[in-house]
Amino acid sequence: MEAPLPDICYCRKEGKMTTSWTDSNPGRRFIGCERYGQPGACGYFNWFDPPMCDRAKVVIPGLLRSLGRHETEKTRDDAEIKRLRNMNNVLFAALVATWCLFVPCALMVWLNK
Repeated sequence: MEAPLPDICYCRKEGKMTTSWTDSNPGRRFIGCERYGQPGACGYFNWFDPPMCDRAKVVIPGLLRSLGRHETEKTRDDAEIKRLRNMNNVLFAALVATWCLFVPCALMVWLNK
């Protein structure tokens, strides 16, 4: 089986494969000018994947939004974990300092009896 020929844009350069994440074409790949979406692009555009079914056009954007919410929550949770670990380190240092003061005082009281 021969490899397919690359798409050549109107600029006479090899097209660049990109993935669309619009609600109407979520996850659908296309080949466009390497400057696609930028000023000076030649406007070459060719879908690589077949069209999505209507159900996929509804389900995939919902899954992506859900994933985005979970990533936001994870970022918040990671920040809270970091804050709690720092607090734990501070409390541990305070505990060690307290024992360093308490033990010698207790020994002095105990030895003076």
